[in-house]
Amino acid sequence: MNNSLEYFLLDCGLSWTLAKYLPYVLLLLAGGIGAWYLKKIQLKLWVRLSLMGLALCLPFACYFFFYPIYQPDLFNQPYKPGAFVKVPTNKATLAVVVLPGCPYCEGSVKTMNQLQAQNPKLNITYYLVSDDSMAKAAYKKQLDKRIGVVYEKDAMRWMLAAEGVFPSYLLFDNKQLKAAWHNTTFGVRALDYLRAYR
Repeated sequence: MNNSLEYFLLDCGLSWTLAKYLPYVLLLLAGGIGAWYLKKIQLKLWVRLSLMGLALCLPFACYFFFYPIYQPDLFNQPYKPGAFVKVPTNKATLAVVVLPGCPYCEGSVKTMNQLQAQNPKLNITYYLVSDDSMAKAAYKKQLDKRIGVVYEKDAMRWMLAAEGVFPSYLLFDNKQLKAAWHNTTFGVRALDYLRAYR
């Protein structure tokens, strides 16, 4: 999950990967500066070294506790869907398969809005596998105007393509499936891939 600092860095033009890792680097530098200042304190060597180690690691560890780095942030991990689905356009399309009431699906909105702003050529469409009109209206209200929300009539096929994991992200180009990610494998490396996709 991205935080406000990461979104600020993205707004400054950094890639998703840099926005994810730069705060860690800065906190390590801040910890190093703190440890360097503690080096001058006149204490027993073991106490001074313990305080220096704590000053070096504590900022990084606290940030990591609240905003950890997951394996998908290190590696781009697409999967191959077991069911065939198609989109109606030849344009490069990212199909985001969502359910109504799914908190992770709703959490994807800010990320998709940011991605749409970074890559306007990418056609992002939310495929709602339910005919819940309230859910559709809620997504439309939160999403960038360029991002579509549609009911999927063949909901079962899309649910099978998503393998029951929501949201799932399927990238199509010329109606051909190019890559797919589950919510648990969709990290900053995948986002940078989509950001640069033409």
